[in-house]
Amino acid sequence: MSERQAKRQRRAERKAAATHEAIPPRPPLGASPHLTGQPSVASSHLAIALSAAVPLRVLGLYERQGPDKNDLEAAHHVGTLLASKGDRLLFRSEVRGETADIFNQTAQALAVLSFAPGGVTCFGHHFDAQKILSGFFGAEAAERYCQQVTGTPLAAQQEQTTAYNEDER
Repeated sequence: MSERQAKRQRRAERKAAATHEAIPPRPPLGASPHLTGQPSVASSHLAIALSAAVPLRVLGLYERQGPDKNDLEAAHHVGTLLASKGDRLLFRSEVRGETADIFNQTAQALAVLSFAPGGVTCFGHHFDAQKILSGFFGAEAAERYCQQVTGTPLAAQQEQTTAYNEDER
């Protein structure tokens, strides 16, 4: 083998080795992103944007005296929306403004759900209206307000659901 052929062969071997190393193995299905070293949705731009948008929506609901029946219905429909178009929220839609619309509806739904006892967790962030409002108005005022809001349709619906579940037993 000539020197030129040997160089070509070594170069081809290095190239093949580099290509083989560049492709990381696929993680097993269901593996946690923390174990795989890949970024999770919790640290994504979407989660960060929601962590800024939801408290502002909670404040807006506070100014309107809490969520009403229309807010609850809209929040319910967001689940279906995310099931059918969630990829457009994560990866951007080709239709101008659609991603922003889905984001706004998701943020509003999370704000409504944050009024539920204990709040709601989404994308690794916990949203609790009482804790959010305590940052704006203080813990005592937020607690009083959230106790006052328990008369809203959200609380009434939860009480009806609890009573219905107890009746089935």
